[in-house]
Amino acid sequence: MFFSKEVLQEDNVKYEDKEVLELLNDYCNNVYNMEDAIDEERKKTLEILRNYCNKFYKSINLSSIDEDFYNKFILFYIPSFSLTLSEQDIKLAIGELGKMIQFINEYHGINLNKSYKRNLNSNLEESLRIFYIIRKIQKYTESPVLSFSPMIIDMDCYKKSKNSNKQMSKKEIYEQGQFEIIDKIGGIIILKKTKLKSHNTYIKIKVENNLASNMHFHDIINMRIKKRFFYSTWDIIDIKDYYSYKSYDYVK
Repeated sequence: MFFSKEVLQEDNVKYEDKEVLELLNDYCNNVYNMEDAIDEERKKTLEILRNYCNKFYKSINLSSIDEDFYNKFILFYIPSFSLTLSEQDIKLAIGELGKMIQFINEYHGINLNKSYKRNLNSNLEESLRIFYIIRKIQKYTESPVLSFSPMIIDMDCYKKSKNSNKQMSKKEIYEQGQFEIIDKIGGIIILKKTKLKSHNTYIKIKVENNLASNMHFHDIINMRIKKRFFYSTWDIIDIKDYYSYKSYDYVK
């Protein structure tokens, strides 16, 4: 649903239609004016919001925003930072977005507040599901870093990476891109490469059963993988992003 300028005029109150980035500046100024001191955690969440708006809503007016404004942030933008954010960071960022939406309602008459609150719990659960999947699936990769916040190193991965031959083996096939989960058999995850026009590429990866149960159909994994000759499953070299099936329209 898009909000026309007519919808912005409620109870004979005229609301100013301005760009989202300008509104964000108003909101940040309001935060700093209302509070004596802003802690580092809140400064971080405000910067996350600023980067998001600058990336997706530059030169976009408030009258054009709809529920995608918060859905894209929670389900698409936040997961791309899952290794650099803590669970608390994610909750604070999503909560800050809710405060900004309330600010938009109070000062500009665009009511996304009800729909945001209605979808908040399910979206937060989905964001945290992705958060934990990314961290758990990291141990199947060749990257030793499981998390940057806090810093967690997988020593087994580190030792293997340090001792392995850095040159690509001629007996290994490499692939990268976005892969959509289309089936699961126990711990075997079957995926199809997306964004292919001419033909389909299907691969299988193996994970623990309890992790597989949390990976849903139509989730999308952006990763680099390799397959050794005579093996039926692929190994994950590096996972770049993992997206919920709910963010499918934003990813494709």
